Amino acid sequence: MEKYELGLKKKSFSLFFNGGEIWCEHLDSLYGEKELLKQKFEGDFIQISRPSASSFIIVVLDESDVDREILDLIIDRFVMLKRPLSKVVFVGLSLKMKGHVKKRKADISFMMACIDDMEKAKEWLVS
Repeated sequence: MEKYELGLKKKSFSLFFNGGEIWCEHLDSLYGEKELLKQKFEGDFIQISRPSASSFIIVVLDESDVDREILDLIIDRFVMLKRPLSKVVFVGLSLKMKGHVKKRKADISFMMACIDDMEKAKEWLVS
């Protein structure tokens, strides 16, 4: 079994937390498998883009090699949604990619943050 197969099996899901609903986008444990990460995100995006989906999103990227291209793909897809988002938080990004998120925040209508602790990330989303 390849080490990224566990990451492929992780399902993204909706979670009720402190009176709010959060979409948990699991793109973690995919290591260097960038094409698989993109495919998984595009597959999950069908759920994210539904009008009834949560406007609070946590994107878990622990143990996935995320570069500027992948991060831009994710952020751009969120920007192009036909429904408004409130907050997006990224968990597990490298220092360099956190800097990229910070640069991108200036042109975006929803709030974005990078928080490496899952519980703190969920609290930030619904606060």
